[in-house]
Amino acid sequence: MAADITVSAQAVSSTRRRAPAFGLSWRILGMVVTAIMIAEVLLFLPSIARFRVVYLEQLIESGTLAALALDATPDNMVTPEVRRSLLNNARVDAVIVVEPSKPRRRLINIEPNPNTMPVFDLQKSGPLELVWDALKAMTRDGAFYMRIGGESVRLPKAKVWIVIDELPMRLAMYEFAWRVLLLSLGVAAITAALLYLALRWLVIRPLQDLSTDMIAFRRTPEEPGTERAPTRRNDEIGTVDREFQNLQREIRASLRQKTRLAEVGAASNKINHDLRNMLSTARLLSDRLAASDDERTRKLAPTILNTIDRAARLAGDALDYVGERSTPRISTFDFSDLVNEVGVALQEQGEDRDPNLLRTWQNEIGGECPVRADRDLLYRVLVNLGRNAFEAGAGAVTVRSRRENGHVLIDVGDNGPGVPPAVQAQVFQPFTTGGRAGGAGLGLAIARDLVRAHGGDIALLESNGKGTVFRFTLPV
Repeated sequence: MAADITVSAQAVSSTRRRAPAFGLSWRILGMVVTAIMIAEVLLFLPSIARFRVVYLEQLIESGTLAALALDATPDNMVTPEVRRSLLNNARVDAVIVVEPSKPRRRLINIEPNPNTMPVFDLQKSGPLELVWDALKAMTRDGAFYMRIGGESVRLPKAKVWIVIDELPMRLAMYEFAWRVLLLSLGVAAITAALLYLALRWLVIRPLQDLSTDMIAFRRTPEEPGTERAPTRRNDEIGTVDREFQNLQREIRASLRQKTRLAEVGAASNKINHDLRNMLSTARLLSDRLAASDDERTRKLAPTILNTIDRAARLAGDALDYVGERSTPRISTFDFSDLVNEVGVALQEQGEDRDPNLLRTWQNEIGGECPVRADRDLLYRVLVNLGRNAFEAGAGAVTVRSRRENGHVLIDVGDNGPGVPPAVQAQVFQPFTTGGRAGGAGLGLAIARDLVRAHGGDIALLESNGKGTVFRFTLPV
């Protein structure tokens, strides 16, 4: 036994070493990183569009400030050197301020050509258009002049147009995108690491321990010593872990009990087989006693024969119950003829036990009743029901049948004292005798197994002081 436990412990240890360590963890980590990057991309698109709009608005403000310098001159004119200085400081190549009821203010190094230079009006662009323009700007290469229109905070009623080279803005957008990318990677790495550690500690490791215990339990379900200490967690995983350990204990106890019952059954099978052989010999000797010349010996012979028959029947019932369940051999036959045959057999058995005992077996099926079933197995069902009824004190047993919802309903009723209320719920459990002496309590259990083998079932329909009715069903 100690060697078996050692082998079991080694198998469990080997199972723990072979358990997958990071499969689910890495999948979850990858999903988290992917979700974060998708979220960052969705945030990046409006961010880069907003960065471009703010950059252009700043250029519009600086261009407006440069154009307002013209108001300090008498004729709104400046020298070329001053014009270039103002435009360079404003980081634009041209600025035109259109204000109602006032002359235009113009500072131009490059004359805008409406036929070749693209025009962008920030006041007329929608959110999606701004995002699309920002993405297109990042895909271009080299110098790219364009005309931008918008409003200035300094001149709310004026329309300001500027001409710029997109290249400096594009480089600033690249730098912004790079910063966003680094920030996104940092956020994704920190979030994924924290989530990975949390999942690893709270979910993955407990699941790995639980799966390891399941594998070990599957390999050696009856061996003790493979259980862990119960967890103290109160969440769903803790509940699953505790319930699994409870299930382990219950299944181990059930398996140990079934193993013992199997051993007892095998031993009982052999004992019953030998007992039936000995009872057969005893019956032969009893028959000789019945033919004895001694009157007192002849009077004892029926009692001895009844005792031997009862012991033989108990042994037979035990063999039937612990033996392998029969597979029904289905055929079509007249159930009414089978009922008559069972009645004759039970009445002959009563006469053998006591010639003065009156047993009435009533077949109220009426006419032919074809069924598809195993005739021998149904014979045993009816014999068990009828014999139980007569031995419980009934003087008459009635059998009826009808068809309903694709089934044949067969009622077996008697006029006996009824099943005691205390045992009605367990009447089909093995070894439930209901207080009747001389029985093993296996007749109804065997009858239930035989009926269920046909796909039907049996139940106690009613029982009182006026009699008992059992009903079993068979598929048509």
